[in-house]
Amino acid sequence: MRSVGDMLRGAVGLHQRGQLADAEKLYNKVLAIDSRQFDALHLLGLLKHQRGDSDQAIRLMAAALDVNPRSPPALLNYAGMLFMMRRYADALTCYDRVLKLEPQLPDAHYNRGNALMGLGRPGEALAAYDRALSLNPSNPLAHYNRGNALVALNRVEEALAAFEQTLKLSPQSLEALMNRGKALSLLGRNEEALAIFDDMLTKQPDDPVVLTNRGSALAALGRNEEALVCFDRALAVNPLDAPALNSRASALIELNRFEEALQSCDQLLAAQPLDRDALVSRGTALLRLHRLEEALAAFERALLIDPDEALAINGRGLALHGLGRYAEALECVDKALAITPDDVGLKINRGAALVGLNRMEEALVCYDEVLKTKPQDVGTINNRGNALRDLNRYQEALACFDQALAINPEHAESHWNSALARLANGDLVGGWKEYEWRWKTADFPSKQRIFPQPRWQGEYVNGRLLAWGEQGLGDQIIYASMIPDLASHADSVLIEVGARMVPLFARSFPAMTVIARGEAEQHHFDAHSAFASLGQYLRPNFESFPYRENGYLVADAERAAALRRRVSPNGEKVIGLSWVSKNPTLSERKTAQLRDFESILRLPGCRFIDLQYGDTAAEREALHKETGIVVERLEDIDNTNDIDGLAALITACDLVATVSNTTAHLAGALGKPTVVFVPFGRARIWYWFKEGTACPWYPRLRLKRAVAGQSWEQLVSAAADEIAELVAAAHRSP
Repeated sequence: MRSVGDMLRGAVGLHQRGQLADAEKLYNKVLAIDSRQFDALHLLGLLKHQRGDSDQAIRLMAAALDVNPRSPPALLNYAGMLFMMRRYADALTCYDRVLKLEPQLPDAHYNRGNALMGLGRPGEALAAYDRALSLNPSNPLAHYNRGNALVALNRVEEALAAFEQTLKLSPQSLEALMNRGKALSLLGRNEEALAIFDDMLTKQPDDPVVLTNRGSALAALGRNEEALVCFDRALAVNPLDAPALNSRASALIELNRFEEALQSCDQLLAAQPLDRDALVSRGTALLRLHRLEEALAAFERALLIDPDEALAINGRGLALHGLGRYAEALECVDKALAITPDDVGLKINRGAALVGLNRMEEALVCYDEVLKTKPQDVGTINNRGNALRDLNRYQEALACFDQALAINPEHAESHWNSALARLANGDLVGGWKEYEWRWKTADFPSKQRIFPQPRWQGEYVNGRLLAWGEQGLGDQIIYASMIPDLASHADSVLIEVGARMVPLFARSFPAMTVIARGEAEQHHFDAHSAFASLGQYLRPNFESFPYRENGYLVADAERAAALRRRVSPNGEKVIGLSWVSKNPTLSERKTAQLRDFESILRLPGCRFIDLQYGDTAAEREALHKETGIVVERLEDIDNTNDIDGLAALITACDLVATVSNTTAHLAGALGKPTVVFVPFGRARIWYWFKEGTACPWYPRLRLKRAVAGQSWEQLVSAAADEIAELVAAAHRSP
């Protein structure tokens, strides 16, 4: 009968020759004789691991170490198996046990570093690799993984040196070559990285990893179309390759192909719903499509997966900013800055959030900090100018816009913001000229109309001149103040406005033809102009504003008279109220609460009429319940869609008190005594100009301007006595 030693030696021989099944039988025979035979347990554990039976391998290795807990080879093998099973903490414990037994064992230090990397502890891993290399400087894998740890620590220059040292020791290491290229990309040396990936593709033309990295280098160079070719080639090999799909989405976003970017993200998320990067890219694409609620949801899903992902935190902040939730946006930016404190983009976003909160001085600090490191950043210089403009520091603001345009003369946003500052500051000639850049800005609410006929440039038109409305209702109304002037500049005038305003404009300008927006192409005309573009020819200075005390729009007289009889049956004074703005970007800052108007609502002998567009029932009911005050709504007039009816109702009032919104413009244009409450800061629109209570557009309109920190209630209360005097003196006539 063979001895245990003979059987064990036979099993080892078979094992070494790859005859695993026969070796396993002999190991089991040994263990049948001695179940605690250390070598049999240890080696059978290794064999089970080789055959993919991880559970049995772990059980056998644990049994072997129970017999001999001080065996460094067994501990190393056991730790390796645990590492392969991603049980990094258990593997780390084993490596620590090895090093207590043999502190100078370089492989133990090296593998300990790998376990620490698996645990996301790159700083400690780096120390372990350094110790391993002090004992064995020629280990290429230790240099390679040291480089990976340095990348994780954002010490990319040192990482590059580590990968280069790896390649000196192991010139054929494709992994080291790949990571050298990636490190070069991280350092902005994308041309060098591209050369590496091109060389690799000569040997591995269809390798999806190389193709993806090549595409990323091209994208970093701004060559996104070429990058897409690489990503698509990688996806032809593996349609669900996560890095390729995510990188493809990023390139498509840079190309403004947002819907296609969404498709890439959704393709990956259908298979891997917890892919953080895909969720971040999805949120970014949705942001650019202005689908803000959906973008917010995508970023929040990403943060459930990784609460410290700075890009997702910042993206969430941008979505919140777009939704006007500036305080929450600021919280997001501050959290992201705590993770990446040197991120310039985050500092810019912090400034924008502070601007949204009307904290302009703090925003300036952010922008100044950015400009210390990026003094030529046109966007930040432009944003700094906007903050200064909102602080009424117009000359400093204009200096910023001029500085930005000296760097980039084609920067449309700086031209546009220069226009707004110049106009608000009374420089109408310079402002109107710059205002023409509005069509080239990213977020301008109207599209420029392109016609074969020439643009009007102030000349007399021997034929018909088209003037077409742009922007919102309020903008169309204020610029319509220039329409009467056109009668002396053309044989005839064609006016195109939003369909809701056609009846009112047709009555107000009876010598002209009024059509609905989108109908101009059906009519003959010889020259054309957008409404606001009339300003540079018709309103070059304040002296050019005509004094039209009774306004330039005309309500339906019969309808107004009938409404007057309804709202003032016994000769009561009637005050029309509007307190909400629907401006898509500034509504939060331009909107008050009905309760803020209480000082006006307490005026004796008055009736109060709701001129506000939208549903106000809940707010009016709450006010009545709390104070007993009634603000009446005429339900047969649709304040949103029946602009002609709203004009008649305004005419039936003695005075209108309103925030800066469409109602303010309509009341002013009808010549109705009107008080407009203008907010401080970014929501103060240029056409109210920088100071004063008078308004050149509307002679019977008075401006009440908020100062920094003043609430709506305080602003309205300060004007209550003056409003009482105006109501008392009001001329009763519809």
